[in-house]
Amino acid sequence: MSDFRKVITKPGELIGFETVFEENPYIRTGVPAKKGTIERVDYTTDVYEDGKTYQKYCYVYLPWGYDSEDKSKKYNVLYYQHGNTCEPSIFSIGGNKPMLDMLFDSGELDPCIIVSTTYYFDPMGDAEERMKSGMVPAGDGGWEGIKGNFWKEVIENIIPAVETRYNTWLEDRSAEAIKASRDHRAFSGYSRGAVMTWRMLHYGFEYFKYFAPMSCMTRADKKRGETLTKAEVIDFVTAPIKAHPELPFFIFASNGGKEDIQEMNVQMNYLTKEPCFSYGPDPEKNNIFYAVSDLYHTDFLVPYYYWNSLKVLFK
Repeated sequence: MSDFRKVITKPGELIGFETVFEENPYIRTGVPAKKGTIERVDYTTDVYEDGKTYQKYCYVYLPWGYDSEDKSKKYNVLYYQHGNTCEPSIFSIGGNKPMLDMLFDSGELDPCIIVSTTYYFDPMGDAEERMKSGMVPAGDGGWEGIKGNFWKEVIENIIPAVETRYNTWLEDRSAEAIKASRDHRAFSGYSRGAVMTWRMLHYGFEYFKYFAPMSCMTRADKKRGETLTKAEVIDFVTAPIKAHPELPFFIFASNGGKEDIQEMNVQMNYLTKEPCFSYGPDPEKNNIFYAVSDLYHTDFLVPYYYWNSLKVLFK
């Protein structure tokens, strides 16, 4: 297993096609002077076309200095979808929350609100099987008999519940207002959450400007184990871009080293050659970038990915 603390390269440094990360060694070991706060937001959703209303929740990270009374200061919002077997409190309750604080402690990154979501319906009630296999009822398209409408849950339920509660750029709960504020919104996810990020790009392109899939490729609308062709990948990813050529966007994709999911490398090699993409780390000139580190595969290293991607997202 490689040691992620030995990463010494910088964002934008090219090694052939690949790029690698800049390390922030303090994310895990530092003691933040500026500490954000965590709040839980409860909401309901009925987007799964099964006649049921589900009681769900997400966790919201408010960066140091956030003042609920100061409505003049508005924040960009980064949505984080965890990977298989995990749940939304991974950076919200317990010892990992300081990793988010250390992202912003130096002042190098602009503070943003981070929303931790889940495609699972009852992550704590299903904890035993969830932590073992991840194969419990979920809305991301991986559970038989449940429509993969989690993308719709995010847009119709989570965004309005969160962004009308806090100081964001969303003016009201309407779909039109969510579209109008897309420049201030990013969706990201790790592993199985990255698969969900690619789906969000496909289905929610009008509602998000920035996308940050980490350590997993797209499966489009295919089930796990089903064959996915190069043409299907290209069509799934580029369809919303071609349908809305007037909308700017940026994809900051990331992956780990040899022990991570290498199919993402294969897909990024041909995706970035499509004419609708301009490869590079400058969001004023480019719209897709791929960063590769020697990180091994675990959600607990997500803040290291954010240390790099947040230097590009919202810029």
